[in-house]
Amino acid sequence: MEDPTLTSLPVELIHKIISLLDWRTILVCREVCRLFHSIVQGDSAQYEIELAVSGMVDGPPSTLTTSDRLALLKERNAAWESLRWVESRDIPMMQGHIWELYGDVFAQSSTSDVLHFRQLPSKYRKIEEKTWGVALDINVRDFTMDPAQDLLVLIEEPTQLPHINATTRSIRIHLRSLTTGDRHRLAPQPAILVHDLNVRHARATYTLRVCDNLLGILFTLQDEDADPELTIWDWSTGKVILTCFSSEIATFAFLSSRFLLVGSVFDSEAINIQARLYVFDMTKPSSETFGLWADYSCVFLWPEFNFWTNPVALSIRSDPSPTWQPNPEARLPFSTAPGDRLLIITVSLVNNDRIVPYDMFVSADTLLSHIEALPTEVRSREIKWDEWGPAGTRLMRSLSQPSLWVCYVFGTKFVSLTEPTHTSPQTLEMWDFNQLAMKRDAKVQGGISHHVRDTTVIDKVFADEIYTSLPYRVIKRTLPPHSSPELSFTAVICSEDSLILVDSSHRYLRLLTF
Repeated sequence: MEDPTLTSLPVELIHKIISLLDWRTILVCREVCRLFHSIVQGDSAQYEIELAVSGMVDGPPSTLTTSDRLALLKERNAAWESLRWVESRDIPMMQGHIWELYGDVFAQSSTSDVLHFRQLPSKYRKIEEKTWGVALDINVRDFTMDPAQDLLVLIEEPTQLPHINATTRSIRIHLRSLTTGDRHRLAPQPAILVHDLNVRHARATYTLRVCDNLLGILFTLQDEDADPELTIWDWSTGKVILTCFSSEIATFAFLSSRFLLVGSVFDSEAINIQARLYVFDMTKPSSETFGLWADYSCVFLWPEFNFWTNPVALSIRSDPSPTWQPNPEARLPFSTAPGDRLLIITVSLVNNDRIVPYDMFVSADTLLSHIEALPTEVRSREIKWDEWGPAGTRLMRSLSQPSLWVCYVFGTKFVSLTEPTHTSPQTLEMWDFNQLAMKRDAKVQGGISHHVRDTTVIDKVFADEIYTSLPYRVIKRTLPPHSSPELSFTAVICSEDSLILVDSSHRYLRLLTF
């Protein structure tokens, strides 16, 4: 009688079976027997494990073999874990006032109707650098983009003030091709979304986010009597998914393709003010304009601020979008896994007549796990701070003052600069909140990263002392000195394969390529 066990199968078939398993099951298989252990040590299984630990996903088929991809991924991880970039060079900062960094494309304006784009290169993901410009037929007030969809979203600068008797102001949003500037092929006809603001003369600032077919814009009006407006569209059809109108809206982010996160920190009726993160279900669209207290799914509550602390601003940063993946035609060997993202929520507080910013670091998965655990029939559920905050976040005073250069997070990484002194040069810091990578890194002898696992205590800001303990690792590298000792970089921004150092005073950028 033949051996009925799995090990009696042909080795090639066992290889195929293991290649279909997730990385956790592969690690279990490694402990079953010597045969399985030897198979798991092969490149195919090791590549699956390396992808998972790195927070990456495999790319489409190409000329690169699994062994090639594994070698590239290991080299890439080693470079980032030591901040060892392969190239450093300076690029000019244009004279325009708007810029964007998304999907390894850096864009900036030279004039109000000309945008310049740079595909940032990568040694380890085999990306060639490319530059191009787009001359537009409109003056642009603000913009965003999604290179994977060849999407360029432009907010047109109004050419004139509305009529004196008008009660609204129309904002025109153009949907164009990132490569040509022409109408986007998937956009409705005409490829313009028109949004009427409920105010006549106030000038607006804009926060734009794209998540697959969803476009969100927060209109913040420079008028104390005008409330912010948040609108979400399906940009491919032009249909409005929801519109929220409230004085309490401060910021927003796409938590997933289903859930929208809206931050609020202003409550004139409360004795002790409390920041709130409202969650709305976008699968239930509404044509009616509503306020924050309408039909939200749940709300994450911060601890209450003390009586002497006054919050004046709140922002959420997270890149890339939850569903973002590179264009399959690029044939990249691997890319950041969708959903594997860090959210940085910054609150600026006035305390003793000084503005002091604090950063909260929290994984999108932490919030989503609480949302998905709620019964489907539950609405407007309050999730208390003690349920999600102490173990699931890290809250601390910001390393630097808020800057216009806000692309300081990508995936699970956060980057910042320390100020140089007479005795110490300027240092680049990267904080990585990838928990799997931390576990593996802890087993490596002589690693250069510093793991932070202790508890951060915040006092004299909230009504009670606040304790948070989300682990992270810190990697530092001293920057080469400037040609002039008194010069220093003012900010750093990051993408999947690059860091960009910003010298605003002398208007140039230093591109560090991985």
